[in-house]
Amino acid sequence: MTEKKTLKYTLILLFFSLFANLGTFTLHHEEPRRGIITFEMLKSGNFLQPTVLGEPYFKKPPFHEWITSITSFIAGHVSEFTLRFPSVLAVLLTSLLIYLFGKRFLDKKTAIFGALIYPTFFVVLFGYSTKCEPDVLFSLMVTLSIFSWFYFLKNEKVLTAWISGYFFISLALLTKGLPAIHFFYIFIFSYAIIWRKEIKKILTPLHLLGAIIGLIPFTAWLFAVNTKKALLTLVYEVIARAPEHHSITFTIKRYLSFPLRLIAATVPWSLIIIYYCLKKKIPVKLLFENETVKFLLLSSLLNIAVYWIFPGSRLRYIIPALPMLSLVIAYALKEQVILHKRAKKSFQFFLEISVPVLIVAGVIISHNSSLILKETIAFLAFSYFLYFYVLPKINFTNLITFTFLFMVLLRAIYSCYYIPIAQLKYPPYRAEGKKVAEITKDFSLFTKTKYLQFCFYVETFRDKILKFTKHPPKNSLFLSEKPEANVLYTAKVGKKTFYVCSYSVKELKIPGKTSEAEARKTKSQ
Repeated sequence: MTEKKTLKYTLILLFFSLFANLGTFTLHHEEPRRGIITFEMLKSGNFLQPTVLGEPYFKKPPFHEWITSITSFIAGHVSEFTLRFPSVLAVLLTSLLIYLFGKRFLDKKTAIFGALIYPTFFVVLFGYSTKCEPDVLFSLMVTLSIFSWFYFLKNEKVLTAWISGYFFISLALLTKGLPAIHFFYIFIFSYAIIWRKEIKKILTPLHLLGAIIGLIPFTAWLFAVNTKKALLTLVYEVIARAPEHHSITFTIKRYLSFPLRLIAATVPWSLIIIYYCLKKKIPVKLLFENETVKFLLLSSLLNIAVYWIFPGSRLRYIIPALPMLSLVIAYALKEQVILHKRAKKSFQFFLEISVPVLIVAGVIISHNSSLILKETIAFLAFSYFLYFYVLPKINFTNLITFTFLFMVLLRAIYSCYYIPIAQLKYPPYRAEGKKVAEITKDFSLFTKTKYLQFCFYVETFRDKILKFTKHPPKNSLFLSEKPEANVLYTAKVGKKTFYVCSYSVKELKIPGKTSEAEARKTKSQ
């Protein structure tokens, strides 16, 4: 019962720490691309061929955007919140899968702690758990594939194992492309190494039959679009990360820096494991006595090693290996505890110090006391729930639970303070995009710029697909990053400047701005 309470309350805390200000920050990095694809899917009704500014897009298949389309359709519009919410759900569902797998094949303690470790890896908690990018959804699909395949295989349901394994890998392929294959086959290889006597379950005609059936979703999508273009693009996306596509200097730097970047991406657990290994407090022999733990460790390390070999890879690519690695870490650290008084005083001291510091720093940086007051109330409500309601109900003296709670507290600070303050300081893409949408609503608008962060907001506020073209019609308006023809409006957004131009239209009605004709009339009067 204690384990179930721990899982319940900790995941509630995690949800609220991620949920706070989820839709506040402007879409950035790759998010605008995902948002544009989602918007154009809903507007065009074409859910098979992703488009960006009206042009076919093949670098990533559309499964992630199918999910964001569902949340956006339910909400009635495409927004930062509807685009990011699926990532939060994917992280929570992956944690639940880790718990179910660990409970079935290891033990309850390992299951609970594994579910707490995965979402608190730095690359997940502060990186991609609240981003509109496919990485954590991809991780969920890979985890579903491996865990369902393993479960059915161990229960002697061989055909079901291969169908379920390949079906979810098919969805992973539809999420992020060909990397799904190496994850799956490395897990199969690791299984064959650990359980050599069960090799017949792998080398069976049922394997091929399961692959044919399970891969139907991905195969069907390939045939529904430009198959040759889609396959060539997906293959290029993989080989572009290989050493021969980068300079020797870059490759060596990436090889040498990979261990440090890996440690940084997986803090705090990487540092905790290093510390306890140095202190010789981890029962290494015990780890290798359990075949399931050996399987999870071997497959995780081999998958991570793939991205060490490819210097063009980014550390977020290892996220699908982290659910399995979290169970290994949980198994290794499950008996490590902290004194109850020391643990509780740590939380008390942290909250007593952090709240006043955050208020003072927030007001100084933002110059907006009302915003800081609102966010402080939200953070205090979260902290009160954690300290007075959750801590008395769970055993927080275990090292893993204690670390999880601290990481979630840090994430709550990030969500309640950093995000709204950062948005205040961020260039006003949203506001300028809305203004351009308003002043161009009565005209056909095209774009000669592919600066997606700005185009997303113009497109969604106009509620029309914004098409890219190098040669816009003469009777239309178009966006450009340089002044062309008749410049009707200039939008300055940070260091970027965008122009609303036209070859034929001479003037636009801009709220708050007097037109030249009206100015002349007023002057004559």
